[in-house]
Amino acid sequence: MSPPTARSSSARLLSAAVLLLALTPACSMQASGGKDASSDESKDGKDEDAPAPDRRVLIQAVPAVQGEVADHLVTSGTLESEAQADIVPEASGIVTRIEAEEGDQVHKGQLLAVINNATLDAGAERAQVELDRARRGAETAATLHDRGAVSDQELRTAQEALKTAEASFQEASHTQGFTRIVSPIDGTVSVRDLRLGELAGGKRAFQVVDLDRLRVVVQLPEKDLPRVREGQQVVLQSAYDDGTHGQGVVARVSPVVDPQSGTVRVTVAVDSRSTDLRPGQFVKVRVEVARHREVLTIPRRALVWIDGEPVAWKVVEGAPDEQEQADAKDGGAKDGGAKDGAGEKDEPGWLAKLMHRGEDVDAAKDKAAEPPPWPLRKAERADLEVGFQDPELVEVKSGLSPGDLVVTIGNQNLRGGTPLRLPEDPGPEAARKDKDKDKDKDKDKDASKDAATTDDKAEGDAG
Repeated sequence: MSPPTARSSSARLLSAAVLLLALTPACSMQASGGKDASSDESKDGKDEDAPAPDRRVLIQAVPAVQGEVADHLVTSGTLESEAQADIVPEASGIVTRIEAEEGDQVHKGQLLAVINNATLDAGAERAQVELDRARRGAETAATLHDRGAVSDQELRTAQEALKTAEASFQEASHTQGFTRIVSPIDGTVSVRDLRLGELAGGKRAFQVVDLDRLRVVVQLPEKDLPRVREGQQVVLQSAYDDGTHGQGVVARVSPVVDPQSGTVRVTVAVDSRSTDLRPGQFVKVRVEVARHREVLTIPRRALVWIDGEPVAWKVVEGAPDEQEQADAKDGGAKDGGAKDGAGEKDEPGWLAKLMHRGEDVDAAKDKAAEPPPWPLRKAERADLEVGFQDPELVEVKSGLSPGDLVVTIGNQNLRGGTPLRLPEDPGPEAARKDKDKDKDKDKDKDASKDAATTDDKAEGDAG
């Protein structure tokens, strides 16, 4: 055999290269086709098994009911006590004892503190000595007068000296009492401005307040004077803490209008049981001037103002708007829904895939048209005519009927036809669980049928 030539080797290499190039596109297309098919199948399977998208807005709602609503005049003021005493020592001296602290309950005449004043103490001692001397002189003069040793004039002089000494002693004793600081009223010590060892006098030492007799004085406009009278109920609320509040009544209404401000002075007596309030607090004052009973009411938070008009959003039964339904069926596809008889290009993406795979498109459309597995609710705008409004309720004159559900939470960005969900309504997770249970039941039935068919076939083969 002759050895291979260079020409024959080159020919064989060229033939192998041509064959490789011919096979590569086919393999690539097959691989690509297999990958796309598996991807489409997995994606189609995922789209087919995925639950309908939940586009509902989670809200809270309550029904419109019969109730009563009050009309109020709203103003503000500072709490104070009807009985409040700033105690200033009548004499100066060094503080030697403090008998009461802030927050202590005290009664009228109770000792609060003691100060030391040497001058007052010395004056009291001198007055005591003079009194003792005058008393002995008067007794001696009386004895001698009985014996006839002294005249009537000398007896009267001794008795007048005794009276003068007694008056001086009383004055000195009273002045010495200035060193004892006592409470002039029953109440609670609110301020102690004394410290042991300091020089007291000329400034406030204690403040005692009667917390059971609080009041607030407010100024109301002259136009509201005909609507305010004694005995009206008043609600008080701290300006900085909504949880701190109290009750009161209108105690006095001034008969005079202030010509400078055009306001009327109104004094409100605070109920003694309103222990949350303290003197000095800045409070909101709501004077109840009228009340409507047995009227239709809704919560204050259910009222929404749109373009200056009062509106409430009702929760009604039914499917959302057609556009919302179309978006829900399409699963958010950009090309939207298609009418019956449209071509493949106009169908939603998932229907086009089913048509490409040759599956039952009509059955898929029927399945997509099925309502979601939860109650269908939507928002409906109700234009209202409102009456009295208080911090909790609003009187509805027209626009709603008793029992209508109105949205109280989640009503700020709603529009008519928006699908809604109440907290007790089932969600997609519950629907998916029910679907999985149905699938498991179907699988169990199919397995039972397959087992029965296998048994029947085995019996037939044995026969």
